[in-house]
Amino acid sequence: MIARIIEILSAFIVVTISTLGYSGIVLLMAIESACIPLPSEIIMPFAGYLVSTGQMNIWAVGFAGAVGCVLGSLVAYWVGMYGGRPFIEKYGRYVLVSRHDLDIADRWFARRGEMIIFTSGCFLLSARSSLFQPAWPE
Repeated sequence: MIARIIEILSAFIVVTISTLGYSGIVLLMAIESACIPLPSEIIMPFAGYLVSTGQMNIWAVGFAGAVGCVLGSLVAYWVGMYGGRPFIEKYGRYVLVSRHDLDIADRWFARRGEMIIFTSGCFLLSARSSLFQPAWPE
């Protein structure tokens, strides 16, 4: 069953990129970044294959992938900001998110949310501060 789903998604991705080129990469990566289950693990390797055959430029593929990720993330942000939970409860089934999934996520964040945000913030702070320090003693 899963193999068949991956086969169908792979065929869709190959046809989309073959037909639309760089804009197909933008579109597919935007879909993936908007929390719709379309695996970028198939999108970008196929684009990389096209780079290896000389049909696409590596910089343009990277740029198209990044633009797609930003656009998809903006859509997901907009849905969360303006639609919120009622929007997801109404339309979430189309992207495989059920009310049960939302309840599980709410309970998980109620228990662990503050710790995750604190840990992520500490990691981000340490990662950013290490950028301004030399990697080795001078």
